[in-house]
Amino acid sequence: MDAFANRNHVRHLIILVEFLARWEERPACLTPMAYEWCSVFSEATEGLGQGGMQISEYCQGDYWFFLDMEFAHVEPGRDLVHPDDNSHARGHPLGLGHKDCADLLLRTLEVGFRLADISPYQPSLDLNHTSHHDQIFDAVFSYGDDEAIADAVGAWIVGKSSPASSCARYFAVRVARATPLSPRLRYAGIRALERNWRRMPISDALYLLNCLRVDVDDVVENNFVWSWLLVRVIRSPTGFESLSSHYWRLLGKLTSVESSSYHHWRLMGELTSELLSYPDPVPRDLKVMKSIEEVEDWEKLEVWMPIVWIFLAWDFKPDLVEDIGRVTLKLASQRPSALQKLENLCKIFRESDERAALLLILDRARAEQSPLESPRTP
Repeated sequence: MDAFANRNHVRHLIILVEFLARWEERPACLTPMAYEWCSVFSEATEGLGQGGMQISEYCQGDYWFFLDMEFAHVEPGRDLVHPDDNSHARGHPLGLGHKDCADLLLRTLEVGFRLADISPYQPSLDLNHTSHHDQIFDAVFSYGDDEAIADAVGAWIVGKSSPASSCARYFAVRVARATPLSPRLRYAGIRALERNWRRMPISDALYLLNCLRVDVDDVVENNFVWSWLLVRVIRSPTGFESLSSHYWRLLGKLTSVESSSYHHWRLMGELTSELLSYPDPVPRDLKVMKSIEEVEDWEKLEVWMPIVWIFLAWDFKPDLVEDIGRVTLKLASQRPSALQKLENLCKIFRESDERAALLLILDRARAEQSPLESPRTP
């Protein structure tokens, strides 16, 4: 950091960063250190992102011959960061152009985040996000290399607090190129959404969902978080209208009785109260229910009605049972699969008023279906 600030021996700093980038077993402590180095690079060269990123020939080719030559000239015991007065007098500041800074920034992000563990439930690191960090993301996303972008997205994932800038805004820059995201960048985007969904505006969450097309295999063992995320999006006016059918089907898979439990849904109820975004979710859930009923989208209603009943169980309101029961009966009459799902839901309900109410409705649905069944031919 001293070498960069003084603009002396920057060439040797580039060599050091390249060496660290090629260190396959570099320690985890390099992640916060490298992030601070990126901050210094960006702060000292404001406007880095202007005109886009241009990477020098060294970043595009093989460094090894160049590195061997440079390291061969380093004398034993010589301190390149704090040289003596004579060597300092003989040295000439190299200056640092945009290409040099781009090299340093990209390679240093690689040092910090290329091998960083961004899998779910990893402990977060203390990263000091400040305003000039937006310059880092502006520069990296304008460059266009998915691996470098994934390194930058790692900062949203491993830090305890995300930068003030919008992750969705930067993904919009990348997605505008119309080429598929690399597997690593897509994975990083999914983890960023997973870790920051509580602080993220609904519009940003929607945009990332549409970019990433998350599926069951992507959520690993974190189906509770994704269940709540999708419910939160659907409850919002814009989310209900904009969320694709793909995510309604995903929510149906995540909230099936086979893949969840009563405890799973109790946690969702507790989280709803904790966030206070919808301290009383049932009225909003009924608005969604009626909107789906109006267009007779039975597939979505089959996904949504178990959720309505679960949150009604969390905060039982007898005056709402008639309206919910009417739609439940209508759905069960239209789709036998929905009747089966609601019957399975009763099995994880404890003895309660809502369980008794649901059982009465399902008994009526079965009774109405029976006369409609064609008699068997003897």
